[in-house]
Amino acid sequence: MIDSTTPIEFGVLLTPDHQWLDAAGPVDYINQHSQVLFKPAYFPEALVKKAAIINWHYISYAGDLKPIQATSGPLQPPSTTFKDCPALDYLIVPGPDPFLELSPECIAFLKTQYAGLKALLTVCTGSMLLAQTGLLDGVHAATNKSGLRFVTEKGAFERFNKVKWVTNKRFVIDGKVWSAAGVTAGLDLGAEFARVHFDPEIVKLAKEASEYVPRGAEPDPYAYLLEGFELK
Repeated sequence: MIDSTTPIEFGVLLTPDHQWLDAAGPVDYINQHSQVLFKPAYFPEALVKKAAIINWHYISYAGDLKPIQATSGPLQPPSTTFKDCPALDYLIVPGPDPFLELSPECIAFLKTQYAGLKALLTVCTGSMLLAQTGLLDGVHAATNKSGLRFVTEKGAFERFNKVKWVTNKRFVIDGKVWSAAGVTAGLDLGAEFARVHFDPEIVKLAKEASEYVPRGAEPDPYAYLLEGFELK
């Protein structure tokens, strides 16, 4: 469980045309467990002290401060650069075009941060994007099933074949890599992250405030998308 007296440094990698819900879902759900929601003016001091202190850092894949446009919603301004970003405890990577080429500088940033991360969270094609960094080589991971099928049918699976893709779960945890499958699975990943890391009383109250019933990793109702389909 996370020490609620120590601030958490949480990063989000912003890439062009990433699915907005991929980021907004887990970010908002996880943040529901912080003192942003559990304010001293409304809750007993003992309860407030159980809530997390989270500092969010939004990092552009380009390393600059130019706003990023997701698939919908407003422009998203990065809050820090590769150079100025602090050492992160956790990083969320939402899903963009899996063929987006990351610069050598971005890959170096991700590798440097990964060494000190407690967990790397990916949603949808975010795990496919990270395949090019080598960080997921040999790692069991989930991703968007339609996306994985698409790249395979286009003869481009070799680009992603070093990852051990799990196709029948909504999310997968392998070491410090937490990966979610399709878009809405990011909410379930965020809920599981909260269940594991935050105080149970805070988790219960945040769940009730969200009025959301998280789904577990299994069964995955969309597993049929890749049943009998050979990835090669």
